[in-house]
Amino acid sequence: MLSKKRKKIGIIGCGAIGREVSLFIERELKDNAIICALCDVEIKKAQDLRDRLRTKPKIADIDSLVKEVDLIIECAHADCVGDVLRRVIDFKKEVIILSVGGLVKEDKLLKEAQKKKVNVYLPSGAICGIDGIGALGLANIEKITLATSKPPSGFLGVDYLKKKKINLRRIKKEKVIFKGKMKEAVKYFPQNINVSATLFFSSYFKNIEVVIKVNPHLHRNFHQIEVKTDKGNLKIEVENVPSRINPKTSVLAILSAQSLLKKIFSPFKIGS
Repeated sequence: MLSKKRKKIGIIGCGAIGREVSLFIERELKDNAIICALCDVEIKKAQDLRDRLRTKPKIADIDSLVKEVDLIIECAHADCVGDVLRRVIDFKKEVIILSVGGLVKEDKLLKEAQKKKVNVYLPSGAICGIDGIGALGLANIEKITLATSKPPSGFLGVDYLKKKKINLRRIKKEKVIFKGKMKEAVKYFPQNINVSATLFFSSYFKNIEVVIKVNPHLHRNFHQIEVKTDKGNLKIEVENVPSRINPKTSVLAILSAQSLLKKIFSPFKIGS
């Protein structure tokens, strides 16, 4: 658990989520935290964010940032999660991971973090009901399914679609573009289906079935989750507004990260 003293925070990834999380920290958590460093592969994004912040944090590489701060917030990309977590472990810092899909293949690092008592926080992201799913994870889970539907703008630039020769502009009605297991989903859609990884880490149920659809008639992102267990069943439906800055990200994912930060720094905590 983080203590009440003011924490030095570093932001890795200065896009839509990194920007909104940083502004939230300055606005709502200024008595508990201060942003000291920013990092992004696109230097201009880091510079633009620094210009928006009162504290004018330094722009640093990952190594320097991790050394400098107490708490790292990863808002970048699944590909960098392993590198970030390795450095966090080496320097015994704390980290919030938003690119949750990047953790699926880092089982050894997660075990090492646990062994060395390094705190790794995962926000609920673009879905709800994670506390209930986590509780049912202690029972006998029989099945978890996730069906995600998004407008074409939520899948722009996805390499998997290029390899499958799926042209988003030619899709006129709802189309299934992926059906498979969670590990495949996060591999092929690293920026679009973090919710499946969040389901996995909350339940540790390995055989999560994922269906991904594109629907040109939608203006929001839809997630339908079903959990079947011997102690009860859950049905969850979430309708999210995409971020105006990055349509691949739901506004709820940003709010979830902000809510987690508020919870970490508050002595009053709700939910399991």
